[in-house]
Amino acid sequence: MDLAVTGGPSASTASPSTNRSTSKSWRAELRLSFEHNEEKTLLRRSHSGPLMVQRPFYPEGAVCHAYVLHPPGGIVGGDSLRIDTNVANDASALVTTPGANKFYGSDGRLAELHQHILLDNSAIEWMPQESIFFDRCNVAQQLRIDLTSASRFIGWDISCFGRPAGNYVFCSGGVFSQLALYLDNRPLLIERLRVNGAIDLSRLSGLKGCTTSATMLAIAPNLAGDELIDRIREILNGSAEFAVTQIETLFVIRYLGHSTEAARNGFIKVWQLLRPIVMHRNAVMPRIWAT
Repeated sequence: MDLAVTGGPSASTASPSTNRSTSKSWRAELRLSFEHNEEKTLLRRSHSGPLMVQRPFYPEGAVCHAYVLHPPGGIVGGDSLRIDTNVANDASALVTTPGANKFYGSDGRLAELHQHILLDNSAIEWMPQESIFFDRCNVAQQLRIDLTSASRFIGWDISCFGRPAGNYVFCSGGVFSQLALYLDNRPLLIERLRVNGAIDLSRLSGLKGCTTSATMLAIAPNLAGDELIDRIREILNGSAEFAVTQIETLFVIRYLGHSTEAARNGFIKVWQLLRPIVMHRNAVMPRIWAT
């Protein structure tokens, strides 16, 4: 799916016009490797620049919980961030973030965020906070997931254009976002979102005036059934802001509306339903979400 849209966000109470666009750009890389031993999943990591994981947590025993940190707190034109995640055979991990990704106004330079997840007969839950795009930002971001037929994955991507609660409006700038999932080297889902100015936000071919677009994915061997789709729709209370579809063993839940909170809360409800089915364990909320 390729949409031409315009929008922009703001994610803090401070004015997004005060940013780091005219100062030093950040280059940062984070490499995460999850490996399973006889007792639990271990995390090996390396990083350069301001992108890191402080330490792993084990609130439910064998599963490794990791919180990705970006100390500068915002991404501006010229910044380039990359996260490579490898989940080895039989490993199981949950990755999230303590706060939103904030893309601030740019002086014309491009801000980049590239994320790649590689699974080998293993399992990962990828559940970061939302990405918020401020007015005048210039952003390219990509999330690619490569799985084998025995892999299990639950994850989401939430994008917010503007911040209505703070009266911040996305009027100009550009965002290109791509989400791709490959199963055994075969593309199962590729979606692209291109936003080039606020005028497209109101178009039917764009986001229909909405400020928040989000996608949740869940895949596991033999995950299928109209009954499960009906259960997902039921826990979402039949909201017209959500849609549920199935592509082979991949479930796709989409949100289009005006609230990152509504998108996230809906996705958490779906995760609580699907986790016992996909991951074979009860839903244990990451501790960072309670802070």
